[in-house]
Amino acid sequence: MKISSSIMAAAAAVILSAAAAGCSSKTGTSVSAPETSASSETDTAATTEQISGESTSTNVSTTVTTTAERTSETTASTTATSAEKATEKPAEATTAEAAKKGCESSFEAAKAYYNAYLTNNADAVYDLFCQEEIEAYEAYIGTTDLLEGRNPQAVFKRSAVIDAIKQSMGAIRGIMAEKSDVPPEKWTTSLAEQTLKPTGENELKDFNKTLGTEFTAGSGCGYVYYKDGNEEHDFIGNGCAFVELDGRWYLSFSSVLKSELITYMDI
Repeated sequence: MKISSSIMAAAAAVILSAAAAGCSSKTGTSVSAPETSASSETDTAATTEQISGESTSTNVSTTVTTTAERTSETTASTTATSAEKATEKPAEATTAEAAKKGCESSFEAAKAYYNAYLTNNADAVYDLFCQEEIEAYEAYIGTTDLLEGRNPQAVFKRSAVIDAIKQSMGAIRGIMAEKSDVPPEKWTTSLAEQTLKPTGENELKDFNKTLGTEFTAGSGCGYVYYKDGNEEHDFIGNGCAFVELDGRWYLSFSSVLKSELITYMDI
């Protein structure tokens, strides 16, 4: 499968023809001053004790105020530290998650793709896509009238694409059921490293120019057989194409859309 022809066909011929056909507790801490009283042993000492009492009250008040300030500072410091840690954790998780995106090679990506079909895991297929390509494709389609004014981000939202993938998987499983009693997860494919063909330099250049992307390599396969061990049951399944970005390989969104998913989408 040629990526350049896939994007152009997906953007123009396929979508156009499909459209024409029918187209989230903060705890408050308060510190209260303890009560202080002074008793007089004699009436003549009242004034002295009153002054002493005032002094004691002042000292206690100062002590309590200082303690309250320190407690408040400690609480604020603890809260700030907790907030910083809470802010750091999502960032670390995001970085780790981003590092897991993509595959080490186009062959590894292809194996993950067909394995997802065999195990009926539509989310796994979607997670093989490159977000940059999805956004670039939506932007490109948005410059045309192929969607008749509809928002590309709504048309190609995750839930809609996953629903199309599920329907595609259902179609493949339907063929398996017609040909054999072997459960889908027991089937294999004819996928091999030599099955994947590298994308030509000019094709990749045209692909990047059309989408405004910077993929560094591409590869694809025209067809792959699904097999249950009996050659008489073999049948040609869904094709695939892959793109490389920053040393990671991804399933080409536009290519799979054209070759397989467009049939099951509301376009």
